[in-house]
Amino acid sequence: MKPENSLTLSQRDADKPHIIEEEFGNYRIKAGRLHGNFVARAFPNRASRGQGLIAEATGGSETEAIASLKHMIEERAARRREERRWEARSNISVPSEAEFIDALKQTRFTQPQLAMLDLHARAGDEGLTNSQLKQAASYKSDETAQKSYARVGAVIADYLSVPDPSPETGASWSQIQVLAFRDAPEEAAAVWIMHQELRKAIRAVF
Repeated sequence: MKPENSLTLSQRDADKPHIIEEEFGNYRIKAGRLHGNFVARAFPNRASRGQGLIAEATGGSETEAIASLKHMIEERAARRREERRWEARSNISVPSEAEFIDALKQTRFTQPQLAMLDLHARAGDEGLTNSQLKQAASYKSDETAQKSYARVGAVIADYLSVPDPSPETGASWSQIQVLAFRDAPEEAAAVWIMHQELRKAIRAVF
């Protein structure tokens, strides 16, 4: 005879919290009922350095909470884009320190790429040449270092929705402009000077 306090499988399923999940931009949204309230929360939707809560909102239902959270995320992104500093030497609106911090926390880079970022940030206004970036990452050629560093710029640009600064050139160094500007770009040994916002973000994260 079945004990009176036992539950059928369907009853147990009914007692489980109902969670709605969906992807939205850089985030994975999870919504459900918590302590009688409908709550939607945003988390990173990719492999990242941190998996913590990004933002949350409430509503009269899961759907309303999700809509409210999406609106909050879109408003924050729009506000941040408007507050970016224009840097003519890189042909981009430079993301803020807070934006760079988000990007660094939520994306992954190789050890050579991290070594280049670290040394470049510490170089300050003196900047680094391609050869110095190569040495920092222990690559064998300037070209390899440049392409690897350009991938860092591309990943951050994608995460923060920064337009390609020089789409018409097709040059591998173009995406590095998301990270830095070139002093005397016509010279082969031009120096890359990292944006101050990124320098501060690197010091805050690593």
